[in-house]
Amino acid sequence: MNMVFFILRRLALAILVLFGLSILIFIIARVIPGDPARMALGPRAPEYAIENLRKQMYLDKPIYEQYYIWVKNFLTKGDLGISLLTRRPVQEDIKEFFPATLELVIVSGIFMAVTGILLGVVSARYRESWVDSFTRVLAYFGIATPSFVWLVLFILLFGYVWPILPTVGRLSRGITPPLHITGMFTIDSLLTGNWRTFWDALLHLIMPAIALAMGGLSQAARITRSSMADHMDKDYVTLLSAFGVPNRSIFMKYLLKFSLIPTISILPLDIAALFANGFIAETVVNYPGLSRYGMSAILNKDLNAIVGVIIVLGAIYTLVTILIDIIVAYLDPRVRLIRRAT
Repeated sequence: MNMVFFILRRLALAILVLFGLSILIFIIARVIPGDPARMALGPRAPEYAIENLRKQMYLDKPIYEQYYIWVKNFLTKGDLGISLLTRRPVQEDIKEFFPATLELVIVSGIFMAVTGILLGVVSARYRESWVDSFTRVLAYFGIATPSFVWLVLFILLFGYVWPILPTVGRLSRGITPPLHITGMFTIDSLLTGNWRTFWDALLHLIMPAIALAMGGLSQAARITRSSMADHMDKDYVTLLSAFGVPNRSIFMKYLLKFSLIPTISILPLDIAALFANGFIAETVVNYPGLSRYGMSAILNKDLNAIVGVIIVLGAIYTLVTILIDIIVAYLDPRVRLIRRAT
């Protein structure tokens, strides 16, 4: 019951955070230089057409009235406004572009979590050996090198030197997209039994997913290694070894669970950050995702699209933070005891 109240309280706080975020981004999007109506219609558009568009966007009204109209339409109709780029409702654009980014983030997040934790465990297991040194150097390179550098390197190596992976888009020419169910090509092709499309879509995800994951998996490896190394020096580990418990059991059953708490506290946030950080990868490989759509909206001052994309990203972050608290409380009973006391 205490956990239920905690989750409900966090959800209430999340609503307040999203409300504040909507106010902040709504104001920032409208005070940055540039006339969105003129940018949408072009420099040669007549003045009367620009004025009509301003009235349609309520830009002729005070900013607090603009925000009231936007909130009212959103809460009553689910309407985020019309995008100046696509001339469609923003919610339809988000519905179209979000599954592509979600698919990329899922693949990248799985690779980030599995590889990062595995490298951290191996590095801690062979502490102060060449394996540990090599893993730590690799982690430093992963953290220091931006994702787009990794992506360009992968494209040069696996797209041109050894052309084994596709470099552009979500599907190759001649491959028919699967029946739309979730919007994620890999999932939809699996559900419809289209194995050719599934394999082609998966190949298109490999390079951008790994490039996006390099920074997060390197950080996860370092945190996991550091946490496990600290726990290895604890008295209970020495006691378990003295009782003859195999090292494999000590690592997997006792050390890993508590050592993963710092990693789990950071890793989901790194995965959530991929939704915003993926715009470079999506731009480089011409991947039609939400991140690229949001960046195009910012560059063209598409006000409704900017606010809509930021609200979606903010909702993802708030839900991830709640999920982290629940997982950490499950892994560490001390957190539950502290929560009951408070």
